[in-house]
Amino acid sequence: MAAPSKPMSEAVAYDLHGPGIEIKYHRGDLLVDSDDDLLKCRSFHRGDGNFSETPDEIGERITAVLLPSSRAGMRMSLSLILPDVGLTGDDSSPPATEVIGAAIITEQLQHLVGSRPAVLQHYEVLPLTGSVSRVAQPAAPRAADKN
Repeated sequence: MAAPSKPMSEAVAYDLHGPGIEIKYHRGDLLVDSDDDLLKCRSFHRGDGNFSETPDEIGERITAVLLPSSRAGMRMSLSLILPDVGLTGDDSSPPATEVIGAAIITEQLQHLVGSRPAVLQHYEVLPLTGSVSRVAQPAAPRAADKN
């Protein structure tokens, strides 16, 4: 399977929610809100160094670093699994489609001093439901508009 030239999410916007979490994602901008202090009103953006997008055979994986390292040597991250969608720019595509995804909060023990525990990662998996919709793309400038 050939990798797409740009992430499949370029023309779509995800609006998802799960137990205690709300997520909006579009064009490399991730907005997260939760009751959890590390996820309350957080935003992550493509190119800011703590955010990555990886299209693959299971959809699009998006990972945002919540805490690079605590004093105890714990790194925390949020990973999202978003499904590939077939929304196109033509009028035959529905305006919004229901989708299911997943949010995975990972606590990874690293840079520990002393003895290491047997398990170095802990996961909290949150099911997500919501919608994905087509987003109007800005019109390309016409040759006549360039003076």
